[in-house]
Amino acid sequence: MTSNIYSQNTLDQTTQRLKELNSVQEILNLKKTKFKDFGIITTFTELDRKIDFGYKHYRILVMPNSGSELKINFVSKDDEIIIGWVSEYSSNKGVLENQIFKADKSFNKYYIKKHNDFYNSNLTIEDFEEQIIQEAVVGFGCGEVGLDIPKESKAMFRWEKNGRINKLNDYLKSFSPELQTLGAIGLLKINDLSKEQTKIINHLKMRNSVIMSCSGCLYGLNDTFNDLIESYE
Repeated sequence: MTSNIYSQNTLDQTTQRLKELNSVQEILNLKKTKFKDFGIITTFTELDRKIDFGYKHYRILVMPNSGSELKINFVSKDDEIIIGWVSEYSSNKGVLENQIFKADKSFNKYYIKKHNDFYNSNLTIEDFEEQIIQEAVVGFGCGEVGLDIPKESKAMFRWEKNGRINKLNDYLKSFSPELQTLGAIGLLKINDLSKEQTKIINHLKMRNSVIMSCSGCLYGLNDTFNDLIESYE
Protein backbone atom coordinates (compact mmCIF):
# COMPACT_ATOMS: atom_id res chain seq x y z
CA MET A 1 0.00 0.00 0.00
CA THR A 2 2.83 2.36 0.91
CA SER A 3 4.48 1.73 -2.47
CA ASN A 4 1.22 2.65 -4.24
CA ILE A 5 1.02 5.92 -2.29
CA TYR A 6 4.61 6.77 -3.24
CA SER A 7 3.93 5.94 -6.90
CA GLN A 8 0.77 8.09 -7.03
CA ASN A 9 2.58 10.97 -5.35
CA THR A 10 5.47 10.70 -7.81
CA LEU A 11 3.08 10.61 -10.78
CA ASP A 12 1.04 13.59 -9.53
CA GLN A 13 4.06 15.78 -8.82
CA THR A 14 5.66 14.94 -12.16
CA THR A 15 2.43 15.79 -14.00
CA GLN A 16 2.21 19.16 -12.25
CA ARG A 17 5.81 19.97 -13.16
CA LEU A 18 5.33 18.93 -16.80
CA LYS A 19 2.32 21.26 -17.08
CA GLU A 20 4.72 24.16 -16.50
CA LEU A 21 7.02 23.20 -19.37
CA ASN A 22 6.67 24.28 -22.99
CA SER A 23 9.76 23.13 -24.88
CA VAL A 24 11.31 19.77 -25.70
CA GLN A 25 14.60 20.79 -24.12
CA GLU A 26 12.88 21.56 -20.82
CA ILE A 27 11.53 18.00 -20.67
CA LEU A 28 14.91 16.56 -21.65
CA ASN A 29 16.36 18.41 -18.65
CA LEU A 30 13.69 17.07 -16.26
CA LYS A 31 16.21 15.05 -14.23
CA LYS A 32 17.62 18.33 -12.88
CA THR A 33 14.27 19.22 -11.31
CA LYS A 34 14.00 19.22 -7.50
CA PHE A 35 10.67 17.69 -6.44
CA LYS A 36 9.17 17.98 -2.97
CA ASP A 37 9.06 14.28 -2.06
CA PHE A 38 11.41 12.47 -4.45
CA GLY A 39 14.35 12.83 -6.79
CA ILE A 40 15.08 11.52 -10.28
CA ILE A 41 17.94 9.05 -10.57
CA THR A 42 18.11 9.34 -14.35
CA THR A 43 16.07 9.71 -17.53
CA PHE A 44 16.48 7.95 -20.87
CA THR A 45 15.09 8.99 -24.26
CA GLU A 46 13.61 5.79 -25.72
CA LEU A 47 12.14 7.41 -28.84
CA ASP A 48 12.88 10.63 -30.71
CA ARG A 49 11.28 10.21 -34.11
CA LYS A 50 9.36 11.72 -36.97
CA ILE A 51 5.66 11.09 -37.28
CA ASP A 52 3.45 12.66 -39.92
CA PHE A 53 2.85 16.26 -41.05
CA GLY A 54 6.03 17.74 -39.58
CA TYR A 55 5.50 16.50 -36.00
CA LYS A 56 7.78 14.43 -33.76
CA HIS A 57 7.05 11.84 -31.08
CA TYR A 58 9.20 11.48 -27.98
CA ARG A 59 9.09 8.75 -25.33
CA ILE A 60 11.18 9.27 -22.21
CA LEU A 61 11.74 6.81 -19.37
CA VAL A 62 11.98 8.46 -15.93
CA MET A 63 13.52 6.53 -13.03
CA PRO A 64 12.61 8.19 -9.68
CA ASN A 65 14.11 7.20 -6.34
CA SER A 66 10.59 6.70 -5.00
CA GLY A 67 7.61 4.95 -6.59
CA SER A 68 7.24 3.31 -10.00
CA GLU A 69 9.07 4.19 -13.19
CA LEU A 70 7.34 6.75 -15.41
CA LYS A 71 7.01 7.07 -19.17
CA ILE A 72 6.51 10.48 -20.78
CA ASN A 73 5.04 10.49 -24.30
CA PHE A 74 4.58 13.76 -26.12
CA VAL A 75 4.20 15.22 -29.59
CA SER A 76 6.14 18.32 -30.58
CA LYS A 77 6.68 20.66 -33.49
CA ASP A 78 9.54 23.15 -33.82
CA ASP A 79 10.66 22.27 -30.26
CA GLU A 80 7.24 23.16 -28.80
CA ILE A 81 5.29 20.57 -26.82
CA ILE A 82 1.84 20.18 -28.41
CA ILE A 83 0.21 17.30 -26.52
CA GLY A 84 1.56 14.95 -23.87
CA TRP A 85 0.90 12.21 -21.33
CA VAL A 86 2.83 10.83 -18.36
CA SER A 87 2.24 7.23 -17.30
CA GLU A 88 3.08 5.10 -14.30
CA TYR A 89 4.92 2.13 -15.78
CA SER A 90 5.78 -1.42 -14.74
CA SER A 91 8.24 -3.58 -16.69
CA ASN A 92 5.97 -6.58 -16.02
CA LYS A 93 2.53 -5.02 -16.52
CA GLY A 94 3.24 -2.11 -18.85
CA VAL A 95 1.36 1.17 -18.52
CA LEU A 96 -0.64 1.31 -15.26
CA GLU A 97 -2.11 4.83 -15.20
CA ASN A 98 -2.03 7.84 -17.54
CA GLN A 99 -2.31 11.55 -16.84
CA ILE A 100 -2.49 14.27 -19.50
CA PHE A 101 -0.09 17.15 -18.91
CA LYS A 102 -0.61 19.03 -22.18
CA ALA A 103 -3.75 19.14 -24.34
CA ASP A 104 -4.63 20.94 -27.56
CA LYS A 105 -8.09 20.41 -29.06
CA SER A 106 -7.18 22.23 -32.27
CA PHE A 107 -4.22 19.86 -32.78
CA ASN A 108 -6.47 16.86 -32.13
CA LYS A 109 -8.94 17.98 -34.78
CA TYR A 110 -6.24 18.92 -37.30
CA TYR A 111 -4.02 15.85 -36.94
CA ILE A 112 -6.81 13.27 -36.86
CA LYS A 113 -8.44 14.76 -39.96
CA LYS A 114 -5.14 14.97 -41.85
CA HIS A 115 -4.36 11.35 -40.97
CA ASN A 116 -7.78 10.04 -41.94
CA ASP A 117 -7.74 11.98 -45.21
CA PHE A 118 -4.27 10.74 -46.18
CA TYR A 119 -4.65 7.12 -45.10
CA ASN A 120 -8.35 6.77 -45.99
CA SER A 121 -9.03 5.71 -42.40
CA ASN A 122 -11.62 6.48 -39.73
CA LEU A 123 -9.56 6.75 -36.54
CA THR A 124 -10.22 8.88 -33.46
CA ILE A 125 -8.25 10.85 -30.88
CA GLU A 126 -8.74 7.90 -28.51
CA ASP A 127 -7.00 5.67 -31.07
CA PHE A 128 -4.19 8.20 -31.35
CA GLU A 129 -3.65 8.36 -27.59
CA GLU A 130 -3.74 4.58 -27.17
CA GLN A 131 -1.36 3.89 -30.04
CA ILE A 132 1.15 6.60 -29.08
CA ILE A 133 1.30 5.47 -25.44
CA GLN A 134 1.22 1.70 -25.94
CA GLU A 135 4.49 -0.24 -25.90
CA ALA A 136 4.20 -1.99 -29.28
CA VAL A 137 7.42 -3.72 -30.36
CA VAL A 138 8.50 -5.12 -33.73
CA GLY A 139 10.47 -8.31 -33.24
CA PHE A 140 10.56 -11.95 -34.33
CA GLY A 141 13.13 -13.49 -31.99
CA CYS A 142 13.31 -11.68 -28.67
CA GLY A 143 14.16 -12.68 -25.13
CA GLU A 144 17.17 -14.51 -23.70
CA VAL A 145 16.96 -17.48 -26.08
CA GLY A 146 15.28 -15.65 -28.95
CA LEU A 147 11.94 -17.45 -28.69
CA ASP A 148 9.71 -14.57 -27.54
CA ILE A 149 7.61 -12.79 -30.14
CA PRO A 150 5.69 -9.62 -29.15
CA LYS A 151 1.93 -10.00 -29.43
CA GLU A 152 1.59 -7.48 -32.27
CA SER A 153 4.21 -9.35 -34.30
CA LYS A 154 2.46 -12.66 -33.60
CA ALA A 155 -0.80 -11.16 -34.89
CA MET A 156 0.94 -10.01 -38.08
CA PHE A 157 2.28 -13.52 -38.76
CA ARG A 158 -1.19 -15.02 -38.16
CA TRP A 159 -2.92 -12.53 -40.45
CA GLU A 160 -0.30 -12.91 -43.17
CA LYS A 161 -0.60 -16.71 -43.06
CA ASN A 162 -4.42 -16.52 -43.25
CA GLY A 163 -4.50 -13.78 -45.89
CA ARG A 164 -6.24 -11.28 -43.59
CA ILE A 165 -5.39 -8.26 -45.72
CA ASN A 166 -8.03 -6.12 -43.98
CA LYS A 167 -6.30 -6.63 -40.61
CA LEU A 168 -2.88 -5.85 -42.08
CA ASN A 169 -4.37 -2.75 -43.69
CA ASP A 170 -5.61 -1.61 -40.27
CA TYR A 171 -2.03 -1.86 -38.99
CA LEU A 172 -0.67 -0.03 -42.05
CA LYS A 173 -3.12 2.86 -41.58
CA SER A 174 -2.70 3.19 -37.82
CA PHE A 175 -1.02 6.02 -35.90
CA SER A 176 1.64 3.75 -34.38
CA PRO A 177 4.85 3.51 -36.46
CA GLU A 178 5.37 0.02 -35.00
CA LEU A 179 1.96 -1.20 -36.17
CA GLN A 180 2.49 0.47 -39.54
CA THR A 181 5.79 -1.39 -39.89
CA LEU A 182 4.16 -4.73 -39.11
CA GLY A 183 1.32 -3.99 -41.53
CA ALA A 184 3.85 -3.21 -44.26
CA ILE A 185 5.86 -6.39 -43.58
CA GLY A 186 2.75 -8.58 -43.67
CA LEU A 187 1.51 -7.06 -46.92
CA LEU A 188 4.95 -7.27 -48.52
CA LYS A 189 5.12 -10.96 -47.58
CA ILE A 190 1.75 -11.57 -49.29
CA ASN A 191 3.23 -9.73 -52.30
CA ASP A 192 0.02 -8.39 -53.83
CA LEU A 193 0.07 -4.68 -53.03
CA SER A 194 -2.70 -2.36 -54.14
CA LYS A 195 -1.94 1.15 -55.42
CA GLU A 196 -3.08 2.59 -52.09
CA GLN A 197 -0.87 0.22 -50.09
CA THR A 198 2.10 1.03 -52.32
CA LYS A 199 1.51 4.78 -51.84
CA ILE A 200 1.39 4.42 -48.06
CA ILE A 201 4.48 2.22 -47.87
CA ASN A 202 6.43 4.66 -50.08
CA HIS A 203 5.35 7.48 -47.77
CA LEU A 204 6.51 5.53 -44.71
CA LYS A 205 9.85 4.84 -46.43
CA MET A 206 10.32 8.56 -47.04
CA ARG A 207 9.42 9.35 -43.40
CA ASN A 208 11.63 6.48 -42.18
CA SER A 209 10.70 6.70 -38.49
CA VAL A 210 12.73 5.06 -35.75
CA ILE A 211 10.87 1.91 -34.64
CA MET A 212 10.85 0.23 -31.22
CA SER A 213 12.26 -3.21 -32.03
CA CYS A 214 13.94 -6.14 -30.32
CA SER A 215 16.44 -8.85 -31.13
CA GLY A 216 17.30 -11.34 -28.43
CA CYS A 217 17.61 -9.49 -25.12
CA LEU A 218 18.23 -6.15 -26.83
CA TYR A 219 15.35 -3.67 -27.08
CA GLY A 220 15.29 -0.20 -28.59
CA LEU A 221 17.90 -0.85 -31.29
CA ASN A 222 17.25 2.40 -33.22
CA ASP A 223 16.16 0.40 -36.26
CA THR A 224 14.23 2.45 -38.79
CA PHE A 225 11.22 1.53 -40.91
CA ASN A 226 13.50 0.97 -43.91
CA ASP A 227 15.86 -1.25 -41.90
CA LEU A 228 13.00 -3.51 -40.82
CA ILE A 229 11.25 -3.93 -44.19
CA GLU A 230 14.39 -4.26 -46.29
CA SER A 231 14.51 -8.08 -46.35
CA TYR A 232 10.82 -8.31 -47.38
CA GLU A 233 10.94 -6.07 -50.46
